[in-house]
Amino acid sequence: MIAQEQKPIEEILGYLDGKKNIVIVGCGGCATFYHTGDRKAIDDMAAKLVSAGKSVTKIPMPFSMQVCDVEKSEVFLNKKRKALEDCDAVLVMSCGDGVQVATEYIEDGMGIVKPVYPANNAIGLVGGGPTKFKETCLSCGMCELGKTAGICPLTSCGKGLMNGPCGGVRVDNKCEIDPEKDCAWVKIYERMEKLGELDKFIEMRAPHEWSKCKRPRLFEIEEPVNTITAALGALPDFLSYAISSKPKREEEKK
Repeated sequence: MIAQEQKPIEEILGYLDGKKNIVIVGCGGCATFYHTGDRKAIDDMAAKLVSAGKSVTKIPMPFSMQVCDVEKSEVFLNKKRKALEDCDAVLVMSCGDGVQVATEYIEDGMGIVKPVYPANNAIGLVGGGPTKFKETCLSCGMCELGKTAGICPLTSCGKGLMNGPCGGVRVDNKCEIDPEKDCAWVKIYERMEKLGELDKFIEMRAPHEWSKCKRPRLFEIEEPVNTITAALGALPDFLSYAISSKPKREEEKK
């Protein structure tokens, strides 16, 4: 999941300086989860822009409809074609991926050239929950977890070392850079010890191969997922989860 937070309103208004008619595009994916692109976030943003003298048209995306998935988002963008044609700027409340996908589709797919601005700052790929998350993956293109007992040194180690720990690890096994954080390589050692694989710890690992991080990385899927079929196929599992979790939710309310 891509963690994100909303930009300060002062920065957003700076982008929109001199622009009167604004279209706000929301996102039903990660931005909805982080309350940076859901309907309430869009309504709150619209209220702030209106109070700043702007005229606003809102394009919310239903839950699970991500603006970065053009097969889904194009439907909602096309419904508001007239508003997009007449606006002075578009404000996209999603991660940078969604902003760029929306920009490309509005311009190349719809033939409408308008300035498109981000409302959010994407922080990175995170894991955990339900309320606390941490960055877990750099999407580096060459996963090293098989060599390091399932703990990523690129995100867990402050220096991104592939052969550690460094000479600066503290006596309490904390990181030299961040004394509040456990040393990643101590954690890797301890997990390898649990797995009975300490012999792998002393193996010399090659430097990380960053060539697969060339930007932008391009992908092609031979058989695109049919979102309707996939959603219907997942319905039984979703209903099963909803039913099984209901007693737990009711107990938590008590």
